[in-house]
Amino acid sequence: MATQSSWSKSDPALVERFYAALPDHPAAERRKMFGYPACFVNGNYFAGLHEQRVVIKLPGDSRKVAPELADAPSFDPRGTGGGMKDWYVIPAEIAADERRLADLLAVTIVEVAKLPPKQPKPRR
Repeated sequence: MATQSSWSKSDPALVERFYAALPDHPAAERRKMFGYPACFVNGNYFAGLHEQRVVIKLPGDSRKVAPELADAPSFDPRGTGGGMKDWYVIPAEIAADERRLADLLAVTIVEVAKLPPKQPKPRR
């Protein structure tokens, strides 16, 4: 099982391509998740990097809006075989193409923006 301390950094070219492909959305916020570049909409994590992969959230049946993800594996950062619910690894050939990646991220942000805004957790 992979641990966070054994994860490798994303390639700088992938980071640059990811940032360039992010949609220009008023509720989008760039942050880090798992120590990797990520983007949130209305407080909900919708896309990010993990090692050399781009991962996205497509909640419920919204995966049907992205037929190119029909065979995409679930995102399983811990390597347990279960994966995270509604999270997928974007196929490498799409992630390598900034235009295709941008198109997919644009669809993803629209779907995740439909979720209720995430309420910040109270500070202890």
